[in-house]
Amino acid sequence: MGQSHDIQVLMGEVRIGRGEDVLRATLGSCVGIALMWRARGLYGLAHCLLPEAPQPMLAIGAKYVTQAVPSLLALMKADGARRSEIEAVIAGGGNMMPHQPPAKHGLIGVANAKMAQALITETGIPIVHVEVGGEVGRQLMIDCAHHAFVVRTIGSNGGAAMPRRPALRLVGRES
Repeated sequence: MGQSHDIQVLMGEVRIGRGEDVLRATLGSCVGIALMWRARGLYGLAHCLLPEAPQPMLAIGAKYVTQAVPSLLALMKADGARRSEIEAVIAGGGNMMPHQPPAKHGLIGVANAKMAQALITETGIPIVHVEVGGEVGRQLMIDCAHHAFVVRTIGSNGGAAMPRRPALRLVGRES
């Protein structure tokens, strides 16, 4: 077994991993969308800032949820694939400024999470885990070698990322 290769997925980025890669995004009001194609050993993670692009986006990217989902599918070459082989995880969408009144368009984290869930559902890809909302940040990690994901909560007091469930949850197995 080789050494893992940590890939930090920054705001607005979409990245693909396989083998010993570990994809990781640290999220506040942003939403992380992970696609896991275990049969092909191919994984993708998008770090989205906003729910919807003002106009259709053709470029690969993840600034918007509406851009990220097609980008992930294109990078994973899953356009014509049997979508039931792919699994999705959605995390983030927190309210990071709970003492501020919401903007006139509502809480951005809530809008991000709703858009992510709606678009993934439209694709026919099963969503195996959703951990969104609240007044905390989260870290979404995809361990490609172990075909596993974990969502860690980052406390509202600025605490370090702490696991809320076992260190790794193997998809398809009971925790």
